[in-house]
Amino acid sequence: MAALLRSLCLGILLVSCSNTTLLQTADSKREQFEQRFAKQCVEKEVRNSINKDNDRLRFAKPCECIAKRISAHLPEREMDKFLFEHKITRTLSMSFDKAAYFCVQNSAKPKSLFLFGKKQ
Repeated sequence: MAALLRSLCLGILLVSCSNTTLLQTADSKREQFEQRFAKQCVEKEVRNSINKDNDRLRFAKPCECIAKRISAHLPEREMDKFLFEHKITRTLSMSFDKAAYFCVQNSAKPKSLFLFGKKQ
């Protein structure tokens, strides 16, 4: 009876440890995806820019928002395709469009100097 109880406790301990390891692996993969995707997003936006340093700072926050929003809903296999195979899947493209719309709508717009043709 004691041996059965010990093996049961050991089994539960191993299962709980493996779940923790899997969760940590998934979280680190999400963080890696977010960092790489945000970096790629910024580089894509500043590719044809004249003032790259200024634009990198300007696009960093929206690109991070987009990456976090995508990673929250993207399946792990899609992340693997992006991280390891360097493929942009249809699911990723659609997620990007939704996340970009959300993140850009929430960002503050620069104020213009003119309002309806009149100086403010």
